Amino acid sequence: MTDSVTRLADADAAPIDRVGAKAQVLGRLMRAGFDVPSGVVIAPQVDLDEVDLSFWTEDLGDVSLAVRSSGVAEDGPEASLAGMYRSVLGVDAGSAVAAIADVRDSAPNGTPIPVLVQAMVDAVCAGVCFTADPVTGDRAKTIVTATHGLADRLVSGSVPGDEWQVVSGRAKPLRTSERVLPRRLVRSVARVASDIAEEFGSPQDVEWAWDGERIWVVQARPITALPPDVDWTPPAPGVYNRSLRLGEWLPEPVTPLCESWLLTWMERQIHHYLWELIGQVAREPHHVIVNGWYFYSLNWMPAPGVAFWRNLVSIVPRLPKNWRNAAGLFPQTIRFAPTAFEDEWRNEILPQYREAVSRAEKRVDETGPHDLIATIDELADHAGRYFGSIAVVAGSAYKWEAQLAQFWRRHLKDRLGVSHMVVLQGLDQAEVTSRTPRLESLDWWREPFPPAPPPQDVERLRQERLALEQRAMECLENSPRKLSKYVETLTGTQRLMPIREEQISQLSIGWPVMRRAVLRIGEALVSSGCVDAAEDVFFLTRSETVAMVNDPGDMRDEVARRRSERSFAKQLVPPVTVGHVPLIVKYLFGMSSRIQGGERSDTALVSGTPASPGRATGRVRVVRDASEFDQFEEGEILVAPLTAPAWTDLFSRAGAVVTDVGSALAHASIIAREYGIPAIVGCGDATSRLRDGQLVTVDGSTGNVERAIG
Repeated sequence: MTDSVTRLADADAAPIDRVGAKAQVLGRLMRAGFDVPSGVVIAPQVDLDEVDLSFWTEDLGDVSLAVRSSGVAEDGPEASLAGMYRSVLGVDAGSAVAAIADVRDSAPNGTPIPVLVQAMVDAVCAGVCFTADPVTGDRAKTIVTATHGLADRLVSGSVPGDEWQVVSGRAKPLRTSERVLPRRLVRSVARVASDIAEEFGSPQDVEWAWDGERIWVVQARPITALPPDVDWTPPAPGVYNRSLRLGEWLPEPVTPLCESWLLTWMERQIHHYLWELIGQVAREPHHVIVNGWYFYSLNWMPAPGVAFWRNLVSIVPRLPKNWRNAAGLFPQTIRFAPTAFEDEWRNEILPQYREAVSRAEKRVDETGPHDLIATIDELADHAGRYFGSIAVVAGSAYKWEAQLAQFWRRHLKDRLGVSHMVVLQGLDQAEVTSRTPRLESLDWWREPFPPAPPPQDVERLRQERLALEQRAMECLENSPRKLSKYVETLTGTQRLMPIREEQISQLSIGWPVMRRAVLRIGEALVSSGCVDAAEDVFFLTRSETVAMVNDPGDMRDEVARRRSERSFAKQLVPPVTVGHVPLIVKYLFGMSSRIQGGERSDTALVSGTPASPGRATGRVRVVRDASEFDQFEEGEILVAPLTAPAWTDLFSRAGAVVTDVGSALAHASIIAREYGIPAIVGCGDATSRLRDGQLVTVDGSTGNVERAIG
């Protein structure tokens, strides 16, 4: 070791300003017995015209060299600074000095940095291993990625590479676009990375290379921006999902008042309505809250176990009289389902809901807290019954579409080359659809947006639809049976699609007055000294709110604690499903994507359920809530946890839409088709896997987001 040049094996004992963070880490790993390519570190102050580098690199042998930065601030726990400095690979000894100068010149503002010179590995494959899931923060998972040859293509983002997940020593392939990683090597890489994480006492991002015999470690650093380590085990047995029914309207952690009041009231009415229709039994809890996030119960689904037999006993005796109602449960029998539910919604459920809203609007500013509580109870019940009707009527539209999609895939897709979703665009919409308040979330504390104007380019979509309908008819004209089936499914789907959108759009009519009633209760609690601001009431539960109205107490410290908990919860990346997922539930959710035409690609960055057809290429913009709407620019790819009606303005500027959660009934699915832009929903973690500015291609017909080459 000298003040100018330090052998890598000695770098962990050298001052960091002389060797930098990267070299210190690799030096420590060499001393700990890990396979690290030999090398030297050139100090920042060295005059390259005077240094005899060959003296220091002669023990590396006649090999190519890798010349890389080793900045003082690199590879730290707060930021890795990956990609900030230049690396020069495949350098011979005679060109090493020029390469060192090149790396130095890449430093911002001309700041001198240490430069690391190492023997290059003749890699069969190379990649990156994360000893915790960098997207979710799950410390029980190790993620191994790789590509042929060196890892520079993978690290630079030019190729996605293979990706495997290792849990408890068991390796599972997530993406195998290059088929370069044998399972045994995956497990070996995971073990090496785990040992490195144990050495440093924190989850690590390890860059590695395999030469056919040994796994070489070429870089290690803490995983930056790793989500907090939390447990996603639900507090009740069963399986729960945030991508179905009410969960499709909750893009962030839910506030205590909304969870314990509005959502609980709505769920009871939803399931009471479904019990009346078909005898479906859904025991409480209808949802759970895990780390502040809402998950809807799937324990009423036809999975083996108590729920299956409970529903069987309840539904079967009703079948002789109500078999047509039960026909609406399945796509295969949807054509036998009655249309009376649409009439019930339009002539009974919707008018009663409107009347209750009208009564509340007249008295919300004149009555006291006790009457306001009763008013909110009534409106929440109406909203729940209304949502139950959505589950039946809008759900019927989805089941009709499932039949159309299956027919299209079997008999028309190969001949026409486009998705069935094109014949569902440009349908006439009821005028009331664009006149209702727009929700950012079901959660009361998010103020609704004003109504939005309807899309302007509907005529183009209508003409495309009519032309495709005619081509499909021509393809089937020699098969009367198939033609009849096509006409039946197309007619049924097109009839219900506009009704679905009209029905969903009017769910929100009760939210402005319910929110106003809640805030009036909050104002009363401020007057009695319970809370500091009217909006603090959203951080109480319903029972606490009623108790404070009757017997005021000081809840300010508790509100502050819950606000802090919610801020923490917003940092988390929740899974789509928690609890034990039965195989039949996995199959049903997977089937939904396949029915819509989903074809998972091995090279996809993320995949989900196709929701609106077409392809679009653009730069990613991750938008998590309305505070970020102004950052969204024309032509960008909107990537969001989910979208609700308040997001509609962004669709007129978006090249495509990709969401974490959602189904064919989700807002993103409906509105993207109206605007004629591709959409993919239910990707799970698109907002964490995709990055602002990343150039991607969205295929709304297959459900894949691919890396695009700029």
